[in-house]
Parts: sequence; structure tokens; C-alpha cells
Amino acid sequence: MTEAADIRAQIAADLLLQREISHVLVAVADTLSEGSDLRVVRILSRTLEASWDEHVSFQDKVVFQILLTRHGAKVRDMIDGRRSEHASLSQQHFRIGRQLDNLLTRGQAAADGLEALLRSTYSDRLSHLDRDAELDGWLPETFNNTECSLCQKWSASRPQLRFPLNLLRDPGFPRVGRWLH
Repeated sequence: MTEAADIRAQIAADLLLQREISHVLVAVADTLSEGSDLRVVRILSRTLEASWDEHVSFQDKVVFQILLTRHGAKVRDMIDGRRSEHASLSQQHFRIGRQLDNLLTRGQAAADGLEALLRSTYSDRLSHLDRDAELDGWLPETFNNTECSLCQKWSASRPQLRFPLNLLRDPGFPRVGRWLH
């Protein structure tokens, strides 16, 4: 990443991915009583925690660092709130992942409580993403070399074919909401 626009592109790709996964959570919840499409359950099981780890890492290593450097104490409480939400949602994702794995291996009988967990996590995720959008107003229009370097270092530390954010930059990438309904 050599241009400041790449930071914005990364933020946009992350937001898009997190919203898509949120839609999958509620889609699985909506179809759970009918026997959810196991392909979708499998995809969600494989992507929920991994994509959230990318979200948390990018925000911690890049976005929050830029905000703290530029605004200091003015944004500390806001960032602490996001970090707390990250931890809480990570725990919810872990529980969902275990239940989805049980659903895949043991069938519908293992789905007790899963619908409520999916719906509450969906709601919590959307609230978090809405609050994340507030961060945009604190970010600069253009990023300096140091800030771009943060993003480059973060990107270089990720696996070469970073899943799944790199896929979202492909205009041909199918949006989950389009093929679930």
C-alpha cells in the first residue's frame, strides 16, 4: 500500500465484509427452524472468527493508532469502547463458531439457543459497525507517510492472500446477500 486511499479502501472493504457476515448471521437464524443451508453454515463457521480477527487487528494496528496520534485523549474513551466491544463480540463469535460446528456434525438437535445467539450477535455487530462509522469523522482526509507506513506494515504482516478482505476488492466477488435470498 503506497497511497493513502488504500487505508480508506481497507476500511471500506472491512465494513462491507462485516456487514455481509452480519447478514449471514440473521439469514442462518431465519432458516434455522427449517434446517439451514449447511453450505452457508459451513461458510459462516469458517469466516466469522477469521474475518473478525482481521477487523480487530486492522483497527488496533492502524486506525486506532492514527486516531490516537492525531487526537490523543479526545478519542481515548471512544477507542476503549470499541476495544471492549471487540472483546465482547469475539466471545460471541467463539460461542457461535462452536455451535455452528456442532450443528454441522450433530445436526439440528445441536441448535438449541443458537437462533437467539445469532440474532443478538447480529444486533450487537450492527451497533458496533454504526459506532465504527463515527471513527471516519476523526480520520484525516489525507494520510501522512507515517500513517501509510502503519498500514503497509500491517498489510505485510498478514498472510499473503489475506482472507477475506482481499476478495472484496474484486468487483466480481459475489455479495452474500445476493445469493442467500
